[in-house]
Amino acid sequence: MAISKFYMPIRFIIGQGSFAQLGKETARLGKSALLVTGSRSMRSTGMLEKAAGDLAANGVAAVVFDKVEPNPRTSTIDTAAKIARDNRAKMVIALGGGSVMDASKCIALAAAGGEPIFSYYEGKANSKINALPIVAVPTVAASGSEANNGAVITNWETHEKVVLMHPSIYPAVSIVDPALTLTVPAKTTAQGGVDIFCHLVEAYVTAHEYTLINDSLRESSMRTVVEALPDVLARLDDVEGRSRLTWASTIACSQFSNLGGGTGLMTLHGLEHALSAIYDMAHGDGLAALLIEWMKFTLPSRRERIEKLGQNVFGASDGIEATQNWLHKVGMGKRLHALGVKEADLEVLADNALKTAPWVKFHPIALDKASIISIYKKSF
Repeated sequence: MAISKFYMPIRFIIGQGSFAQLGKETARLGKSALLVTGSRSMRSTGMLEKAAGDLAANGVAAVVFDKVEPNPRTSTIDTAAKIARDNRAKMVIALGGGSVMDASKCIALAAAGGEPIFSYYEGKANSKINALPIVAVPTVAASGSEANNGAVITNWETHEKVVLMHPSIYPAVSIVDPALTLTVPAKTTAQGGVDIFCHLVEAYVTAHEYTLINDSLRESSMRTVVEALPDVLARLDDVEGRSRLTWASTIACSQFSNLGGGTGLMTLHGLEHALSAIYDMAHGDGLAALLIEWMKFTLPSRRERIEKLGQNVFGASDGIEATQNWLHKVGMGKRLHALGVKEADLEVLADNALKTAPWVKFHPIALDKASIISIYKKSF
């Protein structure tokens, strides 16, 4: 087994009712905050009001920024960072899904460093700056951003959706309360479930080294999503099912999923990022549309892995067919044409993917421009 490293400096508070500890935990970090959200549902469900009240009760003055959009824009992040600086915020609190958490990480970095956020991705800003402390409160089971130091952001002027990694944007505290996901509608729940599954299956299939502990963790997490998602979609108030999805979400994008080796590559995500960078589609929809053709492309070099996926996750002999059947079962049997993608744009999309996700060239079967176009075309 190759040498691996484990580093995850996050204080996790997990379980139903843990949201009530937001004020107390945040007060440990400072007395002024930028409270970031993006969904009007945060107001309609009372979550935003409850968060603000709890913060105030614990002596934390919070300014609300509620403009984060799906596929969060660098321009939005820069605007929020200025507000944080102007209000001398000592921390950033993320209340929302993956877009809100990713944006909040970058707001915390740009607020501390004073440079446009995209300049950190480009390597033009001071990379040694430490971001403001971050508190992550996920309200959707999907991205797992509460468990890592990565953020996916979009420069809408250049249509580049990129992954920004920085050692100081691990959340200081992540409060993971599955009860907060109970109001998430069926469509968003299904999109999130596909995102969780893809985080796991991409690494599982593409890893160059396999160990029992690593495979077992990923397989059990994938089974959790495969089994829990249909139950939750049938009954959206199923808090037990929501809890299982939340656990899987947090594990899937954390260092835990890499224990024992076998890191793998998020090459499917790299192909999808080009889609949502240009078409602004829901990330989970794009992943669902590409997943089966991505698996078929990979099959010649990872046949044993995909067969094992079928057997150990779905109890089936054909991992690709089982995955496709599951996607249809949860209403995520998507096609690119139905998502608004134009066939004339496939070459532009492939160029975009190669530029913004250069790691795709390390896929078990190298993903070049022709092969990416082929996957897009077959997913059409």
